[in-house]
Amino acid sequence: MAQVIVRDLIESSGVEHVAICGRSLKKAKMFSDELKDPKALPVEVDVTNKDTLKKAIQGFDVVINASWYEYNLDVMKAAIETGVSYVDLGGLYHMTLRQLELDHEAQTAGVTCVLGAGSTPGTMNVMAAHAAENFDLIDRVRLRSGYAVVSKKTETLQMPYSLRTVLDEFTKPAPILKDGKITLVPALSLKEKFTLPEPVGEVEGFITIHSELATLPKNLGKGVKDMDFIVAYEPDFTSAVSTIVKLGLAEKKEIVLGGIQISPFAVVSTLIESLPKENVLEVDIQQVEIEGKKDNADVVLRYDAVTFPHKRWNVGGGTVDTGVPPSIVAQWIASGKIKKRGVLPPELCLDPLPYFRELNLRDRGIRVYEKYQEHNPLF
Repeated sequence: MAQVIVRDLIESSGVEHVAICGRSLKKAKMFSDELKDPKALPVEVDVTNKDTLKKAIQGFDVVINASWYEYNLDVMKAAIETGVSYVDLGGLYHMTLRQLELDHEAQTAGVTCVLGAGSTPGTMNVMAAHAAENFDLIDRVRLRSGYAVVSKKTETLQMPYSLRTVLDEFTKPAPILKDGKITLVPALSLKEKFTLPEPVGEVEGFITIHSELATLPKNLGKGVKDMDFIVAYEPDFTSAVSTIVKLGLAEKKEIVLGGIQISPFAVVSTLIESLPKENVLEVDIQQVEIEGKKDNADVVLRYDAVTFPHKRWNVGGGTVDTGVPPSIVAQWIASGKIKKRGVLPPELCLDPLPYFRELNLRDRGIRVYEKYQEHNPLF
């Protein structure tokens, strides 16, 4: 995702410099050399070291945090203290709630911190907010995500994003809105079959913990009663990760191994992330469906964000639709298009229609579709 963020920034007019920050200066330099653009500056940074992090981001307009979500609070605090605006890809619900508590500090510092500005959370939040404008009352909001691999199947287990985040999604209780109240349900529960636009079609997904539920119920308002997020992975992927969890390899409690204290979670994460990366190309789709009432009629409104693989960048749709949005948001902050200050979710600071158009500019290829259905009036 970070590589797509950088590529999109580099190719955008008005961007002067992009610091490619990572623990390994060698890897950062390899990527900057690949880009062959003087705007790309490799920088060695350990996000757990606040002093060096603040020094690295000093003088920039925005820091985009594409590290593991567990570091969100540390990076955002450093950005606020340095007077630099901030964007991230999501905090897996609980981290997002902690970040929202820093709204006063961000406003006082005069910076904008946008949380969860990827695809989901991110574009999904904006679609939900735009759809909600068409309702007087909202009964239910269905948030759905799925994909279809269109390249050759790989021999090794390939992660759509950070394995650490995937393991948390497969194990942590997930929030849902039920009868107007947030409740936690077991991960992978409430299985559901649903249909996404082709080439994905019918898939089976399950509930996982996600950040949309941290902000959308309050911000959509209009009496929304029920909301849930369901993701559908490929069956083989779900089976493989479920096996890892069942074997206790996602356990974060440390054990003694060869005289060293270490968690199975750390071992399996490091091992799998060190496996050779194969290029998986997929069509990624995010769907928002809202049921409610408008002028005493029952209405259903659905938005689909469809992203095909990016041919020139040679990456899958799931990487594109997560990496492009934070680039757009960072540029809108830096240019003054986003004027609000404080800690904000996407639905409160992104103008939907200009944002949807921006997603598909150049050859980004993220397209948003609307489907409206009105039932018989109540009386």
